[in-house]
Amino acid sequence: MKPKVKILNVGFNPTNYEELVSYLQIKENRIGYVCFPDLYNIFRANEDKSLLSIYNNSTLTMPDGVPSRFLLRKKGYKEAITISGYWLCRKLFESDLSHYFYGTTPENIKLMEENIRKEFPNANILGFKSPPFVNEFDLQDNIQIKEEIELILNLNPDIIWVGIGSPKQDRLMHYFNPKKEGTILIGVGAVFDYFAGTAHMGPEFLKRIGLRWFFHLVRDPKRYAPRISYTIRQLFRLLLKRGRV
Repeated sequence: MKPKVKILNVGFNPTNYEELVSYLQIKENRIGYVCFPDLYNIFRANEDKSLLSIYNNSTLTMPDGVPSRFLLRKKGYKEAITISGYWLCRKLFESDLSHYFYGTTPENIKLMEENIRKEFPNANILGFKSPPFVNEFDLQDNIQIKEEIELILNLNPDIIWVGIGSPKQDRLMHYFNPKKEGTILIGVGAVFDYFAGTAHMGPEFLKRIGLRWFFHLVRDPKRYAPRISYTIRQLFRLLLKRGRV
């Protein structure tokens, strides 16, 4: 796996699915946590040193979105692609790796389990659990989450998928990172709800041209409008400051 390359102060690993899947097959590589920050969280990290440290001290930080992919390619990493947590998960279901899912709501986790076990009957899945709802800044002191993570770790899963939205899931993975060789946490946000069928990714062609945010904005303006508004403001400030990205 290639070393991290700084994009707007966040270190990303330029990679592709084949390289990433091969990397995760090796036990020694499965340690720590993997993040997928989008442009919104990249800008947030530039205003929050603790979040920036979480991304830069991860085992891997994946390009999630056209802007980070474009900037990696601009730096000469022509093979870099956008990594989707959803498609990565599906590809790893076909491996011998074991999985545990920790995230979303109790209702969605049940739907997710039903759908995954039906579509991937041979996947090595050790369990599903919905965590308590906790503010992102109170995660570190939450006893229930700490105990649940310890119980999950006792099952020795190869991958713990975490889906409580970013940057909350990134903080959780950082705080409760077991640093135990053979188990890696991967934060995939809304992927849990995609599997549950309660959320939609949108057309792939919109993702390829960097307009998936528009699909989400139309479907759920109350949730996405503040994030998109913040991202656009920060992007214009950056362009005005530097004259270029």
